[in-house]
Amino acid sequence: MRILLATHAFPPRSTAGVEVYTLRLARALRCRGHDVRVLTAVHDLGAEPGSIRRREEHGLDVTEVVNVHHLGTLEATYEDPVVERAAGAVVAELRPEVAHFQHLLNLSAGLPALARRAGARVLLTLHDYWLSCPRDGLRIRTDLQVCRTVDHAVCARCLRDSPYLAPPLQSRLAAAARGAGMGRHLHRLNEAAPAAVGAGLRLLRRLSPPRPELEAAMDLRAGRLRQALEAVDVFLAPTRFARDRALEAGVRAERLVVAPLGAVVGPVRARPEGRRRRFGFVGSVLPHKGVHVLVEAFRRLEGENLRLDVHGGLALDPRYSAALRRSAAGDRRIRFRGPFPEGGQASVLSEMDVLVAPSLWWENSPLTVLEALAAGVPVVASAIGGVPELVEDGVSGILVPPGDAAALRAALADITGGHRLASGLEALPIRSSADEALELESRYASLAGR
Repeated sequence: MRILLATHAFPPRSTAGVEVYTLRLARALRCRGHDVRVLTAVHDLGAEPGSIRRREEHGLDVTEVVNVHHLGTLEATYEDPVVERAAGAVVAELRPEVAHFQHLLNLSAGLPALARRAGARVLLTLHDYWLSCPRDGLRIRTDLQVCRTVDHAVCARCLRDSPYLAPPLQSRLAAAARGAGMGRHLHRLNEAAPAAVGAGLRLLRRLSPPRPELEAAMDLRAGRLRQALEAVDVFLAPTRFARDRALEAGVRAERLVVAPLGAVVGPVRARPEGRRRRFGFVGSVLPHKGVHVLVEAFRRLEGENLRLDVHGGLALDPRYSAALRRSAAGDRRIRFRGPFPEGGQASVLSEMDVLVAPSLWWENSPLTVLEALAAGVPVVASAIGGVPELVEDGVSGILVPPGDAAALRAALADITGGHRLASGLEALPIRSSADEALELESRYASLAGR
């Protein structure tokens, strides 16, 4: 079967959960004999917007469409004709029988209809809440308060600092730089000094006039997305929580299926008995992930033999990373280990006794949590979003209120004292990528009438 998997970013440039999940699913489907193509977006200031390039990743055929959000409008974040024209050439070449979208961020909401017109059956996995929130689907404000209800007036205030909404002056300057052949230098500067570039862009946004039309633009976005996604045959929600948020966004119930993610690639292991002193965080080092809450809680723990390893890139938000380092200064038990490539998860998990996921946003079905549970590593996590559907409080882990450093510290102290999570546990029924590929194969075939 010819299968197109589309996502907003892809390894090795981006190794967050959705990207890694897509990579594993693509490999598992290819192992089952299918013709799999990955379509993704790439941010490259040195390339022409909408240009296409192909590469190979882990034996997969990957096509990248350059998207630098050069138009700078809210509408262009979900409907981009330049991206659609480029993707149309990919679809015409592959002629997929199935197009399975993992995300539409950085791509365009018109792609499902484009694939449908080419004869493909269309699926969309709801990894987050992008249907109702253009801030990367997080449903969390810049002040780190969760948006329990959608208020487009609040969205308008929140979006004023969005990097996707470039002021007209910034768009003109970037276009002039590309036209003068300076785009590559801009891209290198952004990679070499992200903090300085970020500060400059923030200043430019503050100097630009406000966008009074954003609330109306959000109203328009909601209606256009509902219309565009009529081309999707099946929406896959990894958790019941994600399903409920999709219903709120206007997805029709008869098209929604709750389907847990198949995330792991190695064998599922039982949890050993023993005292647990090595804690770890794995993920994007960003404010909504709550790493600052973990650092604060851990610093209050007593015990020189304790350890906290933070695994994740520190360049995504340099200001936040610098603040974390300042907060951890003087505590030699805290180590910032940086990112690791796909395939390194088993080694990282083998060096920790407990995974901590202190997120402040509505986590859906985090791969890091699933991987830890599959490796026999208990999880301490925020009781938020879909996480309570994955972690059984007091059995496979401990759930704590999000943002509560005192509660998190108490949970960690109970663990280090041997009062909780010291017992062994049989291997949990965590689905593998191969399991999901088999199930999706059947779903794809049914949709395609095969």
